[in-house]
Amino acid sequence: MHRIPALLAFLVTFAAAAQQPSPPPAAAKDPHKLEKIEVQGDGLSERRESTASKIVVNHEEITRHGDTNLLEVLKRLPGITVDSGPGGRGGVVRMRGLGSGYTQILVNGEPMPPGFTLDNIAPDTIERIEIVRGATAEFSAQAMAGTINVVLRRIPTQRRRELKAGASVENGRPTVNASGQWADNSGKLSWTVPFSFVRFAFENDNYSRQVATLPDGTVFQVYDFHRNNLGWGLNANLTPKLTWTLDKGHTFSWDTFAGYNQFRGHFREDSVPITGAPPQYTDTDLRTGSESGTFRTNAQWIRRFDDGSRIDARIGVTTFRFDGDSGYTADNAAGIQTLERRVESAIQDSGISSNGKYTFPLLAGHALVTGWDGAYNKRGDTRLQRDLNPSTGARLVLDEDFDTQVGRVAFFAQDEWDVTTRFALYLGLRWEGIETKSEGNTYSEIVNRSHVASPIVNALWKLPGTQKDQVRAGISRTYKAPAINDLVPRRFFAPNNTPTTPDFIGNPALKPELAWGLDLAYEHYPAGGGVVSLSAYHRRVEDIVQRQVFLEDGIYISRPTNVGTGKTSGIEFDTKGKLSQLVEGAPAIDLRGNFAVNRSQVDFIPGPHNRLDQQVPWNGTVGADYRFSPELTVGSSFTARAGGTVRASQSQVIYTGVNRQLEVYALWRFSPMVQLRLTAQNLLAQDVLVVNRFTDASGSLERTDIAHRYRRFAFLWEFKL
Repeated sequence: MHRIPALLAFLVTFAAAAQQPSPPPAAAKDPHKLEKIEVQGDGLSERRESTASKIVVNHEEITRHGDTNLLEVLKRLPGITVDSGPGGRGGVVRMRGLGSGYTQILVNGEPMPPGFTLDNIAPDTIERIEIVRGATAEFSAQAMAGTINVVLRRIPTQRRRELKAGASVENGRPTVNASGQWADNSGKLSWTVPFSFVRFAFENDNYSRQVATLPDGTVFQVYDFHRNNLGWGLNANLTPKLTWTLDKGHTFSWDTFAGYNQFRGHFREDSVPITGAPPQYTDTDLRTGSESGTFRTNAQWIRRFDDGSRIDARIGVTTFRFDGDSGYTADNAAGIQTLERRVESAIQDSGISSNGKYTFPLLAGHALVTGWDGAYNKRGDTRLQRDLNPSTGARLVLDEDFDTQVGRVAFFAQDEWDVTTRFALYLGLRWEGIETKSEGNTYSEIVNRSHVASPIVNALWKLPGTQKDQVRAGISRTYKAPAINDLVPRRFFAPNNTPTTPDFIGNPALKPELAWGLDLAYEHYPAGGGVVSLSAYHRRVEDIVQRQVFLEDGIYISRPTNVGTGKTSGIEFDTKGKLSQLVEGAPAIDLRGNFAVNRSQVDFIPGPHNRLDQQVPWNGTVGADYRFSPELTVGSSFTARAGGTVRASQSQVIYTGVNRQLEVYALWRFSPMVQLRLTAQNLLAQDVLVVNRFTDASGSLERTDIAHRYRRFAFLWEFKL
């Protein structure tokens, strides 16, 4: 906390943040939420009255562009960036430029079940998205960058039948999707059955060049790579929910998520030696397939009493099963196959969770809450690997199996206090403990325990003399627990081992990262609707985890390591409103925009560019929507994000280019029951550039990767039955 004033120095220099990054190196509503909310369609009333700083994105905004998965929605939202995988599936979600566990992702206020990813969620099944920039005691404090809470659609008050079906094409590969909802009620019983199905396909090409240089600058090895990625998959989800009103103030709810995923992929890589010796494997071929299923069911009991108090308790169970099979072959420079690898893997995960709270009106003007949150998961992993060198007959058998148990328990108390009609104060305290145990046939039992006490203070002040301006301030202690894969000392092998493509192994000695944070914000709600917001944050982080590359027994190993302290700061701006609020007599065009600047520094790593976790230096989005007539609405969105240069260690520097995306859509309403949505995405089709350079006493190795991106065109029919 003694370095919080460093934020002031940052504010003075933020104007330079939007400059081009440095060149590359040389060579519904969370069911638990306590806040007092007046729910309205645009989410602005909830945002304004919430003591915690947050943004609420409603269902209409979520489905506006006809996206087929949630990752496509998140990339446009304020302060969020997304790194997607092949076909737009998978990827890392970042708030404040930070990913890899710094951003907490919740579904209905709970951590996502094992095997569950955000691209499993169809936008049509989402009621709203809450972007919480600070922290609250009721949610886990594993939210150093913030929290994204995805609230699935609630049970409607009347009968509803909806169906949406569409298709898209990207680089000649089609994707089809369907989603819908069936909802009804009978007396005290009401239910809804949302569902979604996506069958996607992708094909893309990546190019790389690797250059090795001696300490005196002499280039002694150069070769190029070409990779072709081809595959398809499907996601099918069913999320039924039932509510039974037993009597006045007494309800029982049951909700379930059932998902099935299938994937098939074919990945070829061919290398062309230009100078010096070729790599060990010049041509490789990987064929992989997997199937997985996730099932989670929860029962919730709510009891309201005459004195205004309330008990809200929930218990749930989760199971996850994954089966994968892959075949890998590799040839040397002479065209002789020297490696044939077969890998079979399986994961079985099951768990139980419980959370709840007791709300009671002890004092006038106070909303007092106490509660608990706990979970226990047991996971078994099996990996069977068979290697054969057909030219020599040499064989290798590498069978691994290990079991992991993760227990988590937390207790919290919080008070939302209306001090005056213009000033509200939130006080919270959360204690959370985590224990991870793992044991396998290739390593002895490891036990990792950590616990964090997180005090949280949020304040909201509605400025006197105005009805529309307010300021916020918050102080909190948050943390980032080590991921299981980072703790388990299991070895992952790279076919061509180099400093830029090393083997990976976990580190059982990892400690959680801890941070004290300060959040400030100013919000203006202009006449005629909309919002203008400017916010700033600062975090002082201890025990930062970075992946460090070491040379051990002639093999390059990447190992996560606690490297010391650091800090991160930033400014975020977001707004939405109408053009007519700026220009009198202008058309009724809805405008929206956001821009964020992020800076960080890791003390252990020498500068410049010693940033956290490849933090995104800046990102922003601008968009507009115009309703030409009751039948036709059109809109467009432009998103840009910087990559810049980051020093991952004393030896490794990584540069990522600027990424820009442009998309447009048109919506025709043929009747209140039928409408058609057309979308063109990624119209700029800008390639992704990454340069990875490693330097030590033996010289330097630089790898440049270019991943092609393609335009996507889609249509979506929407029916109300």
